[in-house]
Amino acid sequence: MTEQEKQPVIQSNPLVNAHYKLDLVEQKVLRYIISMIKPDDKELKKKFYRVKLKDLKEYLDWHERSGEIFDYIKKVADKLKSTNIKVIKPNTTIVTSWIASYEYPKNKGWIEFEISSKLESELLRLKDQFTKYYLKNISKLKSQYSIRLYELLRQYIYAGKRELKIEEIKEMLLIEKDEYKLFADFKKRVIEKAVKDIRQKTDLDFKIKYIKEARKVVAVLFYGIQQKTYISPSILSLIPKKLRENSQLLKIILTKLEQMGEEYVIEKINYTNSREPRSWVDYFYQACQHDWGKGFISGQQPLPGVFEELEDGTTIEINGQKYIFNGGAIQTEKGAIPQGYLQKMLSEGKAKIFNKN
Repeated sequence: MTEQEKQPVIQSNPLVNAHYKLDLVEQKVLRYIISMIKPDDKELKKKFYRVKLKDLKEYLDWHERSGEIFDYIKKVADKLKSTNIKVIKPNTTIVTSWIASYEYPKNKGWIEFEISSKLESELLRLKDQFTKYYLKNISKLKSQYSIRLYELLRQYIYAGKRELKIEEIKEMLLIEKDEYKLFADFKKRVIEKAVKDIRQKTDLDFKIKYIKEARKVVAVLFYGIQQKTYISPSILSLIPKKLRENSQLLKIILTKLEQMGEEYVIEKINYTNSREPRSWVDYFYQACQHDWGKGFISGQQPLPGVFEELEDGTTIEINGQKYIFNGGAIQTEKGAIPQGYLQKMLSEGKAKIFNKN
């Protein structure tokens, strides 16, 4: 998994429901760009988002030569710039392209995209009516319709069901009238292909039912929509018994399982248990957020004379600079040093306990 795949893709619901058509790679590149946007930003970073070719190559799992990939990505950029998107809102309709411009300097290995300013309200400062998922959840999809359908279902995960009219689906996906004239073809090549793709390769599970009027299929009901991610008994057994039904903790764990994976969550649980904090849930959350205890192994013993006396308020000296140990780590100008790595530095003489306040 790439680092960018751990980032969320957040769009307004009108944007999820928008009318446009892109192929599979174009959609994946687009979501990659959107995942670089921080929804709390006041503006779209002047609307410029720089993507490194090597990162995109890893994300798309491509093995072609860099020159061939770069030529293809430029074609993708052209399509994102030329493709119209129609965003229908209660009081207005926005018609624009996804990107306003793009730039690729010679021999620099990156391409920079300028997001259309007309989409700023659909990507920033979203307080409600938005859809969020992590980029990794769509990275393995193989059908151009799978990503769109995944988002349309993800949007209604809170309700557990969504009914979509056949004509509504065709409008959102911009399927031409002369395409799939027979419903059997539409069902096989669009609906069933995307459904199979989503069930096998994403975090969503659901059931499907075709709705008929006068023997004609007019809509599709997707029901039982839920997230596959669950907390296994092996993970629950590591949590203090009194917290195993704590809703706040379970929500944190589910989010981190989706974002970071099982090994990361197990490491943070074991590390939190080793610290025996007063507030287990708060400490676990901070450990997940700041990667405290990176590399920690369950049963790992502290060095004699070091961690049994290392408490909050202890002063640690590194390269002549003094830091205060607090919350299981020390904060330096280059970032946090978690206890596990600090232990290694102390054992190697690269850091020392200066005093204990």
